[in-house]
Amino acid sequence: MPKRLLLLSPASAETRQARVLRYISIGVGIFVILVGLADVTSRVSTSVLGEDALFDAFAPAAAIRPTSAAAPASSVGTTAAFVPARLKVPSLGIDAKVEEVGQRADGSMGTPADFMNVGWWSGGQKPGAPGNAVFDGHVNNALTKSGVFEHLSQVHKGDYVTVSDADGHTLVYEVQEVTLYDTDQAPLAAIFTKTGPSQLVLITCEGEWLEEEHSFDKRLVVVARPAY
Repeated sequence: MPKRLLLLSPASAETRQARVLRYISIGVGIFVILVGLADVTSRVSTSVLGEDALFDAFAPAAAIRPTSAAAPASSVGTTAAFVPARLKVPSLGIDAKVEEVGQRADGSMGTPADFMNVGWWSGGQKPGAPGNAVFDGHVNNALTKSGVFEHLSQVHKGDYVTVSDADGHTLVYEVQEVTLYDTDQAPLAAIFTKTGPSQLVLITCEGEWLEEEHSFDKRLVVVARPAY
């Protein structure tokens, strides 16, 4: 009898181990399928609906409409202004390519086609010019894909933001304000102003996902001013 127990014990252990490995394999398989489905959905939406498909199908980076109330740009202090090519937030590990974005058909600011790029509002100010140079970025696609500004809510006052052009000229800004707004309460005139001191404004989504509206219910707005 003891011999039988010894013979059966390893077999039972192997059965339990096989069962555990099978459950782990099933779990990994389900995860892979879900990730693949999200990626396929994004690709199909883009191919059928165009570059704005991700904005329509998932979460916009910032459904904020530039206001026509913004005053014309001043010619004072624009010598350092340039078209941005790269934006970095070292404290968050962000080092992103900049895409120029314009105004969408519905009047809202466009968003970058690549989830890991940052969009620069080309209808507004350049970094270094008076007023605000406005950038937006995706937080995620409401499924599994992370965006460039996924952790922007963790930025703090005093953190640095750098922006560079294609030739490597760089301006350094320091975060001064981090504010969360209801989507329809963001101060558009202040965000898109073309007068006043040179500032960078970073925008992304926050809050709860609204399925019917395909958008989040909050907008995070970060304002940074020249550090030097």
